[in-house]
Amino acid sequence: MPQNESLVTKNPSELKLLAPMALIVIVAVCALVGSLWIWADQADALSRTREQTLVRLGLDQIADNHAQLMTPVTINDDAVKNTAISYNPAWISKNIGRHFHNFLNFETSLILDDTGKVIGAYHNARPTDPREDEKLAARAAGLIDKLRRIHAQRIASGLPSNADSDHIGRLMTFDGQIYIIGASLILPDSTDSALQTAKPFAVVGLHALTSAELLRLSQHYMVPGIHLLKPGETRSKRAASVEYREDGTGHPGGRSLATLSWMPDAPGRTLFMHALGPVLLISLGLGVIAIILLHQTQKAARGLVASEARAKHMALHDGMTGLPNRTLFADRLNQATERLKRQGGHVAVMCIGLDRFKDVNDTLGHLAGDELIRHNAQKISGIIRSCDTLARLGGDEFVIIQTDTDARAAAALAKRVLETLTGKVTLESGQVFSSCSIGVTLLHDGDIEPAEALRQADLALYRAKDLGRGQYAFFEIEMDATIKLRKTLETGLREAIHADDIDVVYQPQVDHFGHIVGIEALCRWTHPTRGPVAPGYFIPLAEECGLMNDLGHLIMRRAMQDAHRWPGLKVAVNVSATQMRCKGFLAGLKELLAETGTRAEQIEIEITEGVLLNDDSTTQIVLRDLRHMGFTISLDDFGTGYSSLGYLSRYPVDKIKIDRSFISNLGVDPEAEAVIRAIIKLAKALNLNVIAEGVETRAQKTILRQAGCNIIQGFLFSRPVAAEAIDEMMRNEGRLTIHDGGAPEAPRARVKLSPRMPN
Repeated sequence: MPQNESLVTKNPSELKLLAPMALIVIVAVCALVGSLWIWADQADALSRTREQTLVRLGLDQIADNHAQLMTPVTINDDAVKNTAISYNPAWISKNIGRHFHNFLNFETSLILDDTGKVIGAYHNARPTDPREDEKLAARAAGLIDKLRRIHAQRIASGLPSNADSDHIGRLMTFDGQIYIIGASLILPDSTDSALQTAKPFAVVGLHALTSAELLRLSQHYMVPGIHLLKPGETRSKRAASVEYREDGTGHPGGRSLATLSWMPDAPGRTLFMHALGPVLLISLGLGVIAIILLHQTQKAARGLVASEARAKHMALHDGMTGLPNRTLFADRLNQATERLKRQGGHVAVMCIGLDRFKDVNDTLGHLAGDELIRHNAQKISGIIRSCDTLARLGGDEFVIIQTDTDARAAAALAKRVLETLTGKVTLESGQVFSSCSIGVTLLHDGDIEPAEALRQADLALYRAKDLGRGQYAFFEIEMDATIKLRKTLETGLREAIHADDIDVVYQPQVDHFGHIVGIEALCRWTHPTRGPVAPGYFIPLAEECGLMNDLGHLIMRRAMQDAHRWPGLKVAVNVSATQMRCKGFLAGLKELLAETGTRAEQIEIEITEGVLLNDDSTTQIVLRDLRHMGFTISLDDFGTGYSSLGYLSRYPVDKIKIDRSFISNLGVDPEAEAVIRAIIKLAKALNLNVIAEGVETRAQKTILRQAGCNIIQGFLFSRPVAAEAIDEMMRNEGRLTIHDGGAPEAPRARVKLSPRMPN
């Protein structure tokens, strides 16, 4: 005993430490084992639920498959003819009584008329008294009613019948046995109106679920030992089961009529037994784990500090280039403006946009675009001072904050950036030519907000790109006014199109004797407060603002309406590339032709060479469809863009219009006359008509006539005039006299049209 006492009391301080530690270990082990047991029990419960669900789904699938096998016989014209049209017992006995038994394994088959009455019954392919199956018919009445409702809804909606909606398979129980009951309407598989209007009969099949089918179900879903409990037989407590209950009316719920049982898999219990030994070993190593956890905690704390630093860096920097992002840019600019308040001077903000960057993404892919952005970021970083800030705001847009500067230094830096970023760049996917445009705003007010400074630099960048790209521009107050004016005109144009408040005028196309042979429709717009706006401004504005489809639709409707005034004359209407690419373009033209009562042969569609630039099959299809509808196609501004003999041979063009830029140089530039003669010869070789626009002098008319151009358009005969003025011209036998210096433009026709066609 003294020896034992010495062992127990040898080190009381260690015992004081050991007791709580032992308690902690015991509690931890008990908690771990208890948690493992709870988890194992939950896993077993989930496994049991999964198996029960699989069994139910499998049985439902078997029932549906049986019912679906009925449809080749029931969804058939012959079936309708031999039931609803003329009841044929011989046909029914062969195709339903024997077929359902021999091939579909239905021991019982019933035929029900459109009122739900049993008019035919078969047991094991032999006919029986239908009255004996009234109970089965009553059980199936709900299924038949559901099929008839679905069928009626589909007929009311104009939808065709199909096998997926005209059959139902369910499980039912009788006397402790589970049966598969299938129901299907007898419907035609053609659109014969006589068969479609017949009130459909119905077929019901009954099949007892067999042990072999339960075995296949077990094998398919890997749920072993599924069997049907016999009446009075009780299942084991650990066994899983699927019960089929019905109340006295045949609906689910109430007493149990049949039960399927099996021994479920117990993965949780198995895992618990295998894990119990390792758990005990884990309890012995808790002390070591505590030390390791302490070490890992310290390591994690250090990692957390590093992660926080990385997260802060990511929140303030661009992920692709590592440059400051918009948030850090605003902070740096705030710091720079604070110094402006204290020290004075200037701060320059430069907004840099890569020219035609979208083309790089479209041709070489976004990876090439990302590579180009990183390349240019490195280039710019190499030429700015350490006290300056280069940030990426997104896309292809960079911004520089240049502190302690002036206008001359800012311009010098902008030039260096332009020189650095201009030139060929070799990427992994190919070589591209890179350039940029720069907008600069020079700040001297320390109270300016970063958003306002960036807006000013953006306006200057917009001006630089508008001037031709590859250059820089400083922000000026007038730019703000220009943008506001553009916004005002955009709003006014949108309202004018919405109110159909656009003028349409017409310019005659005449031969050299002054006879009117055609008319071109042109649009004019007068802003309520700013007066007339040139088409050369508001039409591109409509393109940029997404209004071109509505504007073009408005002009086309008015041209079609006015075309009835001048029978025998074609009215030419310009159609933009935006309209041609619109999916509803052709459908809209057809609606306008029907609405206005206009023939397509009265309208000539004028397109520019820009429509043909993509040279794609869609453009060819649209142009050919226009020709098939009866429209003629004219190629406007020929010779100014990407003229190609291939266009004229591939696309269905009827006429080419020589651009006014060549006409204005006739008699001044010998090359202009040579070009015109070449165009006319080309057109004649391809059997195309030719018209020259912008003819203003007798000398131009004479040269064109000598060159072989017989149709001209221009101020020499008439300016664009209102439709009423064209009426007056046509009353004068459609002949015009020459006006040297051009005729004054007649009052414009105010357009008030009916509601616009939806795009």
